[in-house]
Amino acid sequence: MINFIIVDELNFWLSLIDEKINQIIFNTNLKYHIYKFNDFNNNFFKLVFSNLENKVYILADRTKFHNGIEIAKRIRSIDKLAEIIFLSNSYDTNYVNFFLTSSIKAMGFIEKSNFSLLDLKLEEIVRSFHLDKIIKINSSSNSSIIKISDILYIESKNRETFIHTVNSIIKTTKSLKYFENLLNTECDFFIRTHKACIVNIYNVINFNFKDKEIIFFNNKKCLLLSKSYKGIIKEKIGK
Repeated sequence: MINFIIVDELNFWLSLIDEKINQIIFNTNLKYHIYKFNDFNNNFFKLVFSNLENKVYILADRTKFHNGIEIAKRIRSIDKLAEIIFLSNSYDTNYVNFFLTSSIKAMGFIEKSNFSLLDLKLEEIVRSFHLDKIIKINSSSNSSIIKISDILYIESKNRETFIHTVNSIIKTTKSLKYFENLLNTECDFFIRTHKACIVNIYNVINFNFKDKEIIFFNNKKCLLLSKSYKGIIKEKIGK
């Protein structure tokens, strides 16, 4: 569950941010909740001090009665993992550089006149939550827990399934279809490239259809690339 906590004096901006979050996350399988406030009031601080997980703060840098930067310092002092994004009516380079490198460790500073930048930050948040997930793999001899982000590709061969990760190969009797369904419920970045293979597109640097090979960021290769899936792959990666 991602908990978005938004503060801005104007309902116009609260509604716009709410709409933007729904647009970005609607087509994912992530669960989320949005909390909206017109100021840094008592109800806001109840959330700050609560046990809610995965907090993402989208804060006005100042309101009529409060300094958002000082509030963010308080947030960071008790929550080292929360993401903090600032929205401002103005953009001063020296001011921005100061707090982006400060102990607040803000994820970003967005000028309201350049509001579309919020899309990029929200997409980054969605991606990070997907990549941090783990799955448990049962093999004939033991069980392994692996991060989804570490998977390069999964192939089916001779009625067995092989999970190729960054550092290892895990053999299991679970079917390729089983893992395809499992991963599609956890994230949206695995794609079938062959009737016997699904691939983590975030770890791919090139789909070479001429040589029928997939090249990963660590220079490993997979030769399970079928032209039958070319259209689907290009649509998925936006090329």
